[in-house]
Amino acid sequence: MSSMGIAILDQDKATVNILAELIADMGETPSPFIDKDKFLEAINPRSHSIAIICDDFVDVIEGTKQVYDAIEIVGIGTADGAESLKAGAAHYLKKPFRAEEIRRVLEVLLSSRQRKGAKDNGSFVVADPAMGRIVEIIRKVAPTQAPVLIQGESGTGKEVIARNIHALSKRRGGSYIGINLAAIPETLLESELFGYEKGAFTGAYANRIGRFEQADNGTILLDEVTEISQGLQAKLLRVLQERQIDRVGGKSPIKVDFRVISTTNRDIEEEVRSGRFRQDLYFRLNVIPIKVPPLRSRRDDILPMALHFIKKIALREDIQEKTLTREAKDALLNYPWPGNVRELENVIERSMILSEGNAISVEHIDQAPDSPMTVRTASSVGSTIHDMEKSLILQTLNSVDNNRTRAASLLGISIRTLRNKLNEYTGNGQFSDGDGAYPASETTAEPMET
Repeated sequence: MSSMGIAILDQDKATVNILAELIADMGETPSPFIDKDKFLEAINPRSHSIAIICDDFVDVIEGTKQVYDAIEIVGIGTADGAESLKAGAAHYLKKPFRAEEIRRVLEVLLSSRQRKGAKDNGSFVVADPAMGRIVEIIRKVAPTQAPVLIQGESGTGKEVIARNIHALSKRRGGSYIGINLAAIPETLLESELFGYEKGAFTGAYANRIGRFEQADNGTILLDEVTEISQGLQAKLLRVLQERQIDRVGGKSPIKVDFRVISTTNRDIEEEVRSGRFRQDLYFRLNVIPIKVPPLRSRRDDILPMALHFIKKIALREDIQEKTLTREAKDALLNYPWPGNVRELENVIERSMILSEGNAISVEHIDQAPDSPMTVRTASSVGSTIHDMEKSLILQTLNSVDNNRTRAASLLGISIRTLRNKLNEYTGNGQFSDGDGAYPASETTAEPMET
């Protein structure tokens, strides 16, 4: 991995020069700035992994972190650091600080980046034969330039597969840039994807490269691609066809070299049939289709994944690894996991933190009194997985007076996943589990999934 630069922004030229010299002595490349506008023009994750920013520029800390989440920020200044940390700084050092202090912080961040690079090789736990077949597809597809479309429910590990493909590809030395298209307002998506020129609109104080340019010579992940509008679909199709982008306010197109991977939790074929998603764009994206089964359909993966998460959380929290009792294993195996792998990780993390001793029992898994994990085998003998899942969701909704946001949180799934599940169960405008009817329509405003 080539060395990445460390940007510096401070009004005090002496401070900037001292930091630049220290960074150079560490064998890293400093990018010193005393001018805010020049810093904003230069900063980007292809050139910088860390930015040291004085708290005179809290707005720059916040803006940089919002636009380039991959860049770690170290705040410096004479205040208590609360504003800088709230704005997105990972660390804060109060002036005057010793050279050894800033060196130690930078070494930690650089080391963390290197570990992440080694860890993000796309490896994931696979025991179920269905996932084994997907692994074989990945191995064949990764070295090529073919677009990949990954379909599956929320939380099934679609992004892990995308990272795996990038890590095994010829582009692994380049950037891996992901963007969740469902999490960004439609009005901002075009400039987010394609960038903009200084002065293109009110607030465009400097040139900004978009996600496609960031992914030049690398891979771009279009997460939840079915969420974009018809107008943006047409622009995306043109970028895929011509391999060039137009920045908002730009005068000439810019060539980009990228590989595209897309994901969706919707039935994209149905989206095409209904006219909500362009067929020509679908054909462009769906050269290599990968359909990830939900966790309830690949139960051989549950316990290996649970053990993987135990090791991961023990390492992260610096606590001892714990074992699962037989009853805890049975509970995990017999639960329908509507939130898929993401929910399993949440349950293991909670159990690891709240349990005492060196074993996780079924009681630890059921720590919360209204935990959805309390619905287990005894009440579900003879039921299908689909029926167990439906019963679990309806009972959870009933226990929280039909508060969907609270129910989704308890179930460990997104609002969108819960809404999709409810739509599956909808009959003539409502359905009931015997304890109450639940309207199929949305009754309250709900946050967008992120």
